[in-house]
Amino acid sequence: MDKAEKGQRLMSLRVSHDSGQTWSAEVVVISSDPLAPLLTSTWPPCQCLRCVTGSGPASVRPTGGTAQ
Repeated sequence: MDKAEKGQRLMSLRVSHDSGQTWSAEVVVISSDPLAPLLTSTWPPCQCLRCVTGSGPASVRPTGGTAQ
């Protein structure tokens, strides 16, 4: 762990846009970062029109699968 990191490492991310030939710099999310709270425990959030417009309660929104 880097000396600049004071919290627990939650996630590390590096991205390649050329099939792994080169990689971006590592981005690290640590526990001391100000993370926004999740609106629901549903992950990933549904992107259908009904859920995006907020016409139904978050607790009953589908998160994937077949169309309804």
